Amino acid sequence: MARQAHLPHGGIPDILALDETGRIVVIEVKRDVDRQLLSQALEYAGWARESNLQEIATLYTNGAQQFWADWQEFTGTEQPVPISPNPHIVLAAASFHRRTEAAIGFLRGAGVPLVVLSVGMYQDADGQKFLDVDRRGELGPPTATSVGTTETGNDGGSAKRSFPATLADLLNAGLLREGETLTWRRPQSGQTFTVTVERDGRLRLPDGRYASSLSAAATLCVGHGSYPGWECWRTQDGELLYTLRDQFLSPDVDPSATLDE
Repeated sequence: MARQAHLPHGGIPDILALDETGRIVVIEVKRDVDRQLLSQALEYAGWARESNLQEIATLYTNGAQQFWADWQEFTGTEQPVPISPNPHIVLAAASFHRRTEAAIGFLRGAGVPLVVLSVGMYQDADGQKFLDVDRRGELGPPTATSVGTTETGNDGGSAKRSFPATLADLLNAGLLREGETLTWRRPQSGQTFTVTVERDGRLRLPDGRYASSLSAAATLCVGHGSYPGWECWRTQDGELLYTLRDQFLSPDVDPSATLDE
C-alpha cells in the first residue's frame, strides 16, 4: 500500500499493507529490534486500529483517487471493504535485543498478532549474495513454541527461552568455533557427512557449497528430503547441536560472550 508513509498523527512506518479482509499490516524492517522500536510498532498498530478507508486512501502510493479502484479490484468486491479493527505487526531484523524478546513473548501470550522474521545476508566466494529469512512467530494465537515463550521442565528447573537460536548465536556465545567440523552419521544408510562452520554462521560442505542452516546442510548432503538439522549434527566432541542450543537458551548463558573474552 505505502512505504515510508507519514501518518496523520506522526510517525513513519517502513511499510503499510492491507490484506483482502481490510486488515492493516504494519511492517518494520531494521538492523536490530529494541524496546523503542517495539513500542513504536505498537503505536503504529494503535493508529491502524482507529483508521478508516478515507485516511488510508490519502496514504496510498498511487494516490487517493486510484486507491478506490485498486482496492475494489484487490478484494474482488463492488463495495469497498472497510478497515478491520485488528491490525497485525511484522518485525524483520538481523537481531533482537534479549529484553525485547521477553516483551515479544508477553505480547504473544496476550494474543497480539505479531510476526517476527530473523533476516541474514550471506555472500559466497563468487560474490553472490543470499538472503536467509527465518520466521520466528506466526499470526494468530500463540503456541508452546511461540516467540519468547518459556517452558519449565517436570523437575521444576529454571525456565528456558524458546526464542529460536542461530548458529551465529552459538558462535558469538563461544559454544561453537569458526572452522569447527560438524558430523552427521546415518547408521541405517551407513552414510557420514561433514560440514565446516564459517565465521558468519554458514556451513561449508566438502564440495564448496554453502548452507545457511543445519537443516539446509542436511538436505544438500543427502540430495533430497527434509531433516531436523539441530538433531542431526554433532560437534567434534560428539555433542548434538540441539544440546548446545539448549545451553544458549538457558538463562545462565550470556549470548554476548565470545571466545576472545
